Amino acid sequence: MGEEEHRKQIERLSSNAERLASFCKSLIDKNAELAKEIENLNIELNNNKKKLTEIEKKYNDLKLAQAFSSPVSDGNKEAKQKINKIIREIDSCITLLKK
Repeated sequence: MGEEEHRKQIERLSSNAERLASFCKSLIDKNAELAKEIENLNIELNNNKKKLTEIEKKYNDLKLAQAFSSPVSDGNKEAKQKINKIIREIDSCITLLKK
């Protein structure tokens, strides 16, 4: 192998190494971009979960309010169950306070 062939091989290796380094840098940049996107989506997901929880609470409150105002027996049954649950919770709190 002559000196010229060695020089060409070194140039090819050097060129390939530069391309590989460039490709590696682009992958690192893309990975950072995707990590940031995941973080943003997780934040958005958490916000949506909080909103859903708030909406579910409002819905349950509305359902309870309608149960109180509705002459339908199912609504009254739900309202009574809710009230009984609250009363039991209050009773257990009072019992704990007496101890």
